[in-house]
Amino acid sequence: MGITLWQSLSNCADQIQQKALKNVRTFKDWEKQRPKRYREFMRSMGLDPLPERCDLKITGYGALSGKGFSGRKIGFQIMPDCWASAAIYYPDPLPPGRLPAVLYVCGHATIGTHALQFHPIMWARRGYACLIVDTIEQNDNPGEHHGNETGQMESWVSMGYTSAGGELWNSIRALDVLAADPCVDPERLGVTGVSGGGALSFYLSIADERIKAASILCGVSTNSDAIGNRCLIGHCNCFYLNNVYRHDTSEFAALAAPRAFQVCNADDDMLFHPDKVKEMMDKTRKVFKLYGCANKCRLVTCPGKHGDHPEFYDATVKWFDAYVAGEKHPDVKAGKAELSERTTAVFNGCPPAPNRLDLLPQLLSPRGTLPLPASGADWPDIRRRALAAMPPFHGDDGKTILKQAIAWKVPTSTTVEQRRRIDGVDVWLYTRTEPDAGKTLILGIAGQGGGARDMIGVLYNNVPPASKVILAGFEPRLGGLTCPVPPNGAFSMKKLVPFALPLLGLTSVMMTCHDIGVAVNYILGLRAMKGVKLFLYGKGEAGVAALYRGILDEHIAGVILEDIPSSHLDGAPVMGILRAFDMPQAVGLMAPRKVGLVNPGHNCWTWPSRVFDRLGCPERFVREYTLANVLPKITS
Repeated sequence: MGITLWQSLSNCADQIQQKALKNVRTFKDWEKQRPKRYREFMRSMGLDPLPERCDLKITGYGALSGKGFSGRKIGFQIMPDCWASAAIYYPDPLPPGRLPAVLYVCGHATIGTHALQFHPIMWARRGYACLIVDTIEQNDNPGEHHGNETGQMESWVSMGYTSAGGELWNSIRALDVLAADPCVDPERLGVTGVSGGGALSFYLSIADERIKAASILCGVSTNSDAIGNRCLIGHCNCFYLNNVYRHDTSEFAALAAPRAFQVCNADDDMLFHPDKVKEMMDKTRKVFKLYGCANKCRLVTCPGKHGDHPEFYDATVKWFDAYVAGEKHPDVKAGKAELSERTTAVFNGCPPAPNRLDLLPQLLSPRGTLPLPASGADWPDIRRRALAAMPPFHGDDGKTILKQAIAWKVPTSTTVEQRRRIDGVDVWLYTRTEPDAGKTLILGIAGQGGGARDMIGVLYNNVPPASKVILAGFEPRLGGLTCPVPPNGAFSMKKLVPFALPLLGLTSVMMTCHDIGVAVNYILGLRAMKGVKLFLYGKGEAGVAALYRGILDEHIAGVILEDIPSSHLDGAPVMGILRAFDMPQAVGLMAPRKVGLVNPGHNCWTWPSRVFDRLGCPERFVREYTLANVLPKITS
């Protein structure tokens, strides 16, 4: 037997980590790669291009005060009619001159600005200004940053959105507020937070060079840790970007160099394994060494579990005194909450109206379009630009081999069943050849819960009588018995696999598309299959994977797609694809090769129909309500 699907994902994450920064040997190497790596980071966060900065419209909601500090509660726009809640604390009395400042980003406390108030109070008493900002879903904010891990927002991946990116934009605008404060020195800004706030501190320190120092508390590790040690269990989407380009965390962390970058982690943290955090920091420090400032990349550890620890406070205040303030400030310990919830409440249950914060994923995710060809001469260039706008389909380099596991012929028939392997996971290929078979082959792709034999049965029951076509069924890694089982708990494979795949630059559709490509290369390489016309058939998500395989591989003569969604918003995730085009355009990109839609649903297929018409081959785009009606029209 081959390895499990989860083990193959873990192996992939390990390989990504092992190759990280290996091609960076000199400072010149890094300087050459850095701009590209930064663009890839921002795209992975769903913030490339950055949205236009709107008027912040900073609005006061009352004052705060206590021994040694004063402050005010504020709301501000991160996008038009999208409001954030925050509070800014100052030393009382104010010292002369502009203040060094800290942005404290919250994690998952129910009301961050209230539950975590002791942090900004401590910073104010130490002589800093400190802005504490709620997440988009905390306090009275109507946003959402739990999405993919709940299975409720699978369309985020196709939109190119991650709540880590939504929260990063929230943090960038909060930094705009802090930097514009007349009491604050905009050249002396730091960021910190714990857990989810630690993750957001990490992302902001990479994205925004106004941050001179970051202290990240229990908030970051490698994707190898998240998958291999199952640490993503218990995590929220705001911890993870969509790893479009398959980079290790250290490759993004290195973008903080040469600014001060400190990570604090506890040695019994179940969410971030200490060995993996150390591996990440060791790799990251390699780039800091190229800048001659290895001392500015620091890992602090202490005994304990996930969360705040006194050692982290001590390390953070010293770090910020050195690299933000540039001088030592009074030693003040963090205490407990001193202000009541009523006192710290910003919007008091009634955020500004209108407030479109719940639409932030859509507002941060521009939809792509494709022009229709005026004539056949336009089509090659339109298609080329469309393919260039697609996300990378990792592994589609022709190097992955369908390795032999076992194969046998069924006695007294022309059927061959093979168990083979892709990246160590068993896959199944089943072929049935009739006597005097022609040169047309239909390869059916098993979806989740289906098998290779099922595909043979479906196709055999729908091809015309006495048909001479060769029938084949393929069961990829996410099909048949290797597919995620139905939900049986909060941490079932059904839930975790879609959550884990984007950490590897994949989705279920993209993984299946890759596996189909491996099977197609194998089939077309067989001597007996020389010269065959190969058509792909799939139903639902497997059909969408077959469609993208056809788009990427012009050896495929056509595709038959049954019950596919009319939009990626309705399922079949492909990473960031909606920033390029949607399902109707994807179908059209098969032109002028043949496409058959079985049970096409409501009339949203005018775009591909117009493409086939304009290319002069409308008969090659077939829409029928049964597979039996589609097959002869496509394979004839």
